[in-house]
Amino acid sequence: MSDILVFLTATFDCGQTPHVMRSDPEERTQDYLTAFRLWVSLNCGADIVFCENSGGDLSRFREIATSREGDNTIRFISFAGNAGAQQRGKGYGEIEMLRHAFDIMPELKDFRYIVKVSGRYRVANAVEVISRIRQMSADLICDIHANLTYGDTTTVAFKPQIALDYLIPYREELDETRGVIIEHLMANCLHRTLLAGGSWAPLPCTPYCDGISGSWNTPQRNATLLARIKQDIKRVVSSWIYRH
Repeated sequence: MSDILVFLTATFDCGQTPHVMRSDPEERTQDYLTAFRLWVSLNCGADIVFCENSGGDLSRFREIATSREGDNTIRFISFAGNAGAQQRGKGYGEIEMLRHAFDIMPELKDFRYIVKVSGRYRVANAVEVISRIRQMSADLICDIHANLTYGDTTTVAFKPQIALDYLIPYREELDETRGVIIEHLMANCLHRTLLAGGSWAPLPCTPYCDGISGSWNTPQRNATLLARIKQDIKRVVSSWIYRH
């Protein structure tokens, strides 16, 4: 068992989930397969949980996991838990995946960090991201924007108790039909963590993500050289501001 768990979230069939333009189940499944192949091939030194919440068939994913090399543990969860997301938005479904995973896998509490990643995206520098998170000690690690009201949830790391105390119990606050999205909930989680005496830090490096946005059905190309340079400059400036 590694000290870090990568928690990949997935919804093959999003049904009537609001504000999701990439809704074809097979297209979505192929997106997840492409990203999952990369995660398996990277052998990033972390255990993996692939959690799917529309009761999808994970046989193709299991075949990929079986053919891999490496000693990290890969586990799978598939359950019918997307009803809330169809009422409150996809962010609600992501938090429900975490809640369900903790319920059926109590051992998740034993990891030093859980790194939650949107399972649709390929993170080209995942090995570096995981390695640098492993050297950190903050209770919650995420990027925060918009005057501390928007916590980026594409890639976020937290100690298990943070999710159990300050994130999952507040999932009913989410309602994308009223403009309250998961990024707002993550920002609130950060504030609750700090008020309780915990610690926060921004991500130690930019995750170079590549994939297709489920919300907009458009390519997200953060792994290009130009995008990397822009993101790295922005991170250096932001880190200096946070420290001073």
